[in-house]
This record gives sequence, C-alpha cells and structure tokens, in this order.
Amino acid sequence: MSDHDELEAKFFEERRALEDKYQKLYQPLYTKRYEIVNGVVEVEGVVSEPATEEADKAAEGVPNFWVTAMKTNEVLAESIQERDEEALKYLKDIKWSRVELPKDDAQKGEASKGFKLEFFFDPNPFFTNSVLTKTYYMIDEDEPILEKAIGTVIEWCPGKCLTQKILKKKPKKGSKNSKPITKTEAVDSFFNFFSPPDVPEDEEEIDEDAADELQALMEQDYDVG
Repeated sequence: MSDHDELEAKFFEERRALEDKYQKLYQPLYTKRYEIVNGVVEVEGVVSEPATEEADKAAEGVPNFWVTAMKTNEVLAESIQERDEEALKYLKDIKWSRVELPKDDAQKGEASKGFKLEFFFDPNPFFTNSVLTKTYYMIDEDEPILEKAIGTVIEWCPGKCLTQKILKKKPKKGSKNSKPITKTEAVDSFFNFFSPPDVPEDEEEIDEDAADELQALMEQDYDVG
C-alpha cells in the first residue's frame, strides 16, 4: 500500500467515525421534530385561540409535513404524483440508518455496507404496512458504488394500488365471452421507489444497451434515496 493509499484509508476511517458521532448528536433533534410534527408536544411560544375539540384534534402537530417537505426536493418532487399525495399525508416519520451484512455474507462477495431508509405511516386506507423500507447495499461505501437495492413489498388494500391502474375493455362484437377484458398497467408513482430495478447476478445475461438502461435506472433510484 502506497503512502497515498494509507492516508486515504485513514481519511475514510476518520470520516466514518465523525459521521457516526454527529449522527448520534442529530438524533435528539430528529426526535424533537417527530414529536412536534405528530403533535406529541406543543411548540413553545405558539398561542392558539380556543377552538372546538374536533378542531383541536385536527390541528395537532404539523399536518402534511412530510409530503410538503418531500415536494421541495427537486428529485423527489418529480416522482410524486397527485394521487400519491393523499397516501403520503399519512407519513409520520422517515429514518436513516447504516446497515452492515454479517461477516459470513460479506465474505461471499456480497456488499457488506450500506444504508436503510424507513418510512413510518399511520394506519391508512391505501396499504396495511406500517413501515416501508428501502435498503441500499454498497460495493464501496467510501466511493459510493451501488450494488443493489431492496424495497418493501407493499400490501395494497383492494382497489387502492397507486402503482398500477386497471383497464377494462369491452369484448369484440360476436365474441363468445361477454365479460369485459381486464388488465393492469404500471403507472408513475412515488411508491415505485420501493420496487427498485432487479440486478442480474450474471452480467452476461444482459446486453450493453440493457446494461446502460439498468445503470441509469439504478442511478436515478439512488438519487431519490
């Protein structure tokens, strides 16, 4: 290992320690944000006029905080469709954390480090999951190279899926089948974020054009995360 490599390794080691240190220092701020947004605590200095019990309950916390915050991010805003917003109003918190695979898995050549995003939702009419997770596994965390991403399978309530639409066509005249023909079609939605592109285990399985398209999709997915 050259002197430059040794210094670079030392730099990455100290940077990781510094990031871990400040992540712990940030945590009380994130906890306070959660409590304010979800009405767990009252904000000091805010004086409100007397209101009905129903109005007080509706005004607790900061309504639509996360969907509003997400739409201020240029990359995220492009993925959020109008029909997604109603579901995102039930989002109550987002958490980030590091992940590391067990040594046995890492020794098999799999990515050993990465990070996880957790989206916590209140009970809602769209899906039954209380937490939607997206995990990114990196080949090299210091020079971020994404190996793969894994998302939660969303358990949609009947008729509430936001990532697909149902198309019904009338049967052709003279057809023996009188029932409408039904098929589903994928549509743009923020919730496609939890269904990242599949990466083939064998690179020889895809041609160059498909590989370029997959790379672009993975980069876009990583940018959103």
